[in-house]
Amino acid sequence: MTSPIWKVHALSSNTTAALAAFVANLRHEDVPQDQYGYARKSVLDWLGCCVAGTREAEVRALGDVMADMGSAPHATLIARGAMASVLDAALLNGAAGNLLDLDDVHPQLIGHPSSVVVPTALAVAEWKGLSGRDVLTAYVAGYEAMVRMGLAMEPELYDRGWHATGALGVFGACAAAGHLLRLDAAQMVAAFGIAAAQAAGLRELFGTSSKCIHHGKAAMAGILACLWAQRGTQSAADVIGGRFGMRTLSEPVRTERVLDGLGTRFHLAQTCYKRHAACGSVHAAIDAALALRERPGFSVDDIERIDVRTHTLSVSLTAHNEQARTGYEAKYSMHYALALAFIEGSAELAVFSDVHVADPRVRALAARIHMSADPDMQYVEAMPSELTMTLRDGSRTVLRVDTPKGRPSNPMDWSDMAAKFRQLAAPTLEPSAIEQVIEDVARLEDVDVRALMQRLSTAEDAAAQAVAA
Repeated sequence: MTSPIWKVHALSSNTTAALAAFVANLRHEDVPQDQYGYARKSVLDWLGCCVAGTREAEVRALGDVMADMGSAPHATLIARGAMASVLDAALLNGAAGNLLDLDDVHPQLIGHPSSVVVPTALAVAEWKGLSGRDVLTAYVAGYEAMVRMGLAMEPELYDRGWHATGALGVFGACAAAGHLLRLDAAQMVAAFGIAAAQAAGLRELFGTSSKCIHHGKAAMAGILACLWAQRGTQSAADVIGGRFGMRTLSEPVRTERVLDGLGTRFHLAQTCYKRHAACGSVHAAIDAALALRERPGFSVDDIERIDVRTHTLSVSLTAHNEQARTGYEAKYSMHYALALAFIEGSAELAVFSDVHVADPRVRALAARIHMSADPDMQYVEAMPSELTMTLRDGSRTVLRVDTPKGRPSNPMDWSDMAAKFRQLAAPTLEPSAIEQVIEDVARLEDVDVRALMQRLSTAEDAAAQAVAA
């Protein structure tokens, strides 16, 4: 019996060729069934994030730009009542899915795989009339490509100021799109090279509404790379391992981690889901704050100060927004995320608004929150946090959380994901459409993607949508 082609390539020195062969030759039955369970959760989670994100002014503005430019009707702009080219749909939907910072993360990638891979797969599948089964296989291909690149390049890439979702997301989008477009291994090598040429994404944008462009552009770039390669365009032979390839962004590039267990070991079980509408680095601290708030006799007015001891990366990500001015900045502020959680009793989407951030009570409590880095804390599934709450009477309570809700060892199950989707979609979609989408994703292998996407359009316009051939 011959070995799968990607295993043969994995024995060579060409990392890009091995990954390309894996993507081109992956079959649905090659993936353990439990991985598809994680994939369905991630699809539903991202859809809820995207529907909610479409209500924001920034997404509407991006959609208006596309409308002004004109676009072929290939794929649905979710919850907008319109269609666009496959490239524009991936861009807009990808941006919308991350804007509110509720989308899933992978801890070793230090990024958001689903907000790149899902909009890519759905746009291409809708355009080409493919099935949910095809989407799930493509999602696995894209997720593995993106996460394996993260394993090869993190944390050094992140430390240099690159956002992995943009810089490495092009590999995830390229893999998902290439698998759906049936590129062969040689075409995938070229597509990865073209995708890598578009790698971008800067951490300086964190805490602003424009950060989400990293996600949308990565999705768009991956599809564009595949379409160009499909037409015969050539590129670098090994953009991952080559001397002037990805290592020009950051070193080292541990190519062996891209290949290790390729095709036999999958990483979807490590996905971390968010129940709080904030940067994942503050979730452990928020869980601790909400638990402290439930103590008998608790009153926010009794708090003298809160001391937070947390992972060094959490300090790096959130300390600069100590004086948050907007809801977006508060998502990346330990001080304001905790103040909102203590006062509002929640860290859900509605809490992170400009109005709440400007509340004098929130600002006063944020000023009494003090943060320090603990170099001994390990980032495995989450960034741990220990809160010490000192009251005005001098009493102190200490509570540490290592794994907030949504992490693999403290998971959100399907019912949790369905509840999150209902909450995020309720202001936009009809109740019947919400329940049908949940049912569709639960049995995604058997679902027509065009029918699913039509349900995700706005109710008043969905019936008028013409499905592009």
